[in-house]
Amino acid sequence: MQVSTLSADPEAIRIISFVSKADSITITAQTSGLFAECPKCQTRSYNLHSRYVRQLSDLPWHGVAIRIHLRTRKFRCRNELCGRQVFCERLPKVVESYGRKTIRLQELFGVLAFVLGGEAGAKTAREMGLKISCDTLLRRIRRISKPSFEPVKVLGVDDFAFRRGQKYGTILVDLEKHKPIDLLPDREAETLAQWLKTHPEIEIISRDRAGAYADGSRTGAPQAKQVADRRHLLKNLGEAIERALQSRAGVINKAAEEIRQKQLCESKCFIGAGEGSMLSSRQKPPKSSPDKMQLERFRTVHRLRRAGMSIKGIGERLKMSRMTVYKYLRFEEFPERCRTGERGGKLQPYLKYVHQRFAEGCQNATQLWREVSTNG
Repeated sequence: MQVSTLSADPEAIRIISFVSKADSITITAQTSGLFAECPKCQTRSYNLHSRYVRQLSDLPWHGVAIRIHLRTRKFRCRNELCGRQVFCERLPKVVESYGRKTIRLQELFGVLAFVLGGEAGAKTAREMGLKISCDTLLRRIRRISKPSFEPVKVLGVDDFAFRRGQKYGTILVDLEKHKPIDLLPDREAETLAQWLKTHPEIEIISRDRAGAYADGSRTGAPQAKQVADRRHLLKNLGEAIERALQSRAGVINKAAEEIRQKQLCESKCFIGAGEGSMLSSRQKPPKSSPDKMQLERFRTVHRLRRAGMSIKGIGERLKMSRMTVYKYLRFEEFPERCRTGERGGKLQPYLKYVHQRFAEGCQNATQLWREVSTNG
């Protein structure tokens, strides 16, 4: 292995010695430049002032930590107009000013932070022989300069969870580029309005149905047109259809029962269905009637509403929430609970054939299984 490959910048520093221990390797190096430039006036200086040693951390070698003792020099600035008299030579490819980690080690920590995050990145670093905390990795992410903001014409506004059920925020997306551009700490209308006031170029706002977002968009961007995205349009349509069907639940159930009875009478596979038949164990339980108290409250709500009483008055009188009163008033008949459908199995496509053979007198399960198996 060439010695120059161990150096971050072979032209700027020169390796002098190695000291190997069980848990670390110490490399002694020194700068090799003939001059240095003043960081303030960029004037070259050959006048040496003093020397000192910087202790740096570098990339590990086979899981063993690398420590660099870098002998660095200070120079005198001979520019009389410059306010700095003494300066330390800069090594931009090796280490930052006042830094204790090499540039390439900092780049590795940046990759770990952005790809793995805090906890996972710190764990991976420890497995590589590096010591760093998850908080330090997260601070690296926060120090990265934000990209320059470009004007947004079509803005998407939606909420997200910092911690589900406890804390929520707002995400803002450029819908033309399909990229998130900012995060807001809450879902308040005032916060959104303040952000929108700083971006008057917005023409369209696609938001969810939250009232706070509607108020914030109207206050912060009165020039923008508010629309709903496809997901919320389909959700609105689905809820409207569900409410319409629930309000006619009695009529729909009655029609479904008539069709079901007609199919039972026309199907040959239900011939002889009785206590001794195969279908006796599959008979559905009788339809449960609604609770008498709930049914009476449902009728009372409609009676009071026809008498002219307000929604709030009905809720206070019957000790019900306004949402329950609204729900009862949407229905013409008492809303029944939806029954869960039966889950199909592998035998489902062959049930008609099995019922028909059972009604014809073949009650041998093994024989029925063989006949069904030959059919696939």
